[in-house]
Amino acid sequence: EQRRVLDFYERLINMISNSAIAIRMTAASVFMKMIVYTMNWQQSNYEKVYFFMNVFILMTGIFFGIRNFKKMETVKTNFMEDLKAGMKVAAMYAIFLSLFVFFYYKIIDPTYFAVRLEEQLNAARESNLSAEISEQINIEQVRQTGEFVLSAFFQSTITLIGFIILGSFYSSLIAFFLRKIKGFGNNV
Repeated sequence: EQRRVLDFYERLINMISNSAIAIRMTAASVFMKMIVYTMNWQQSNYEKVYFFMNVFILMTGIFFGIRNFKKMETVKTNFMEDLKAGMKVAAMYAIFLSLFVFFYYKIIDPTYFAVRLEEQLNAARESNLSAEISEQINIEQVRQTGEFVLSAFFQSTITLIGFIILGSFYSSLIAFFLRKIKGFGNNV
């Protein structure tokens, strides 16, 4: 009975530390996105830099999640346990970040997608000017597709799915490489 209570508290502490890591990761991502927004860099290449910084934050968080897990374990862990430890942090980060993305595009910067849609429509119109009648793009179809894809809901869903997939990939890589490092965590 006492061992079950101890196991419960260990899992609770591990969950709290994973949540704290994911919250810090999300705070860093929000901070960077708000810098992009306040500097009015939304429609520039800084958006790409922001994406890659989020991937770096994801990898860093996975590393710390696996490291904390290994520090708490008293016995040698296997690859799947390490992978799950990294995925817990990655999944929480993906959820928090997708919630932020939804609220960002719904409340903070609601005109972002209108500008992007107008760019797409202008590109389609320009393409129609030089194309033959049979090859012309249906502008209304472009508008309907753009309104669906360029929405807060769609972007937050893609963020969630994308970061869970990236998180599983990077968790497996980081767990694999950390197992090769002598003296890391409980694998002495």
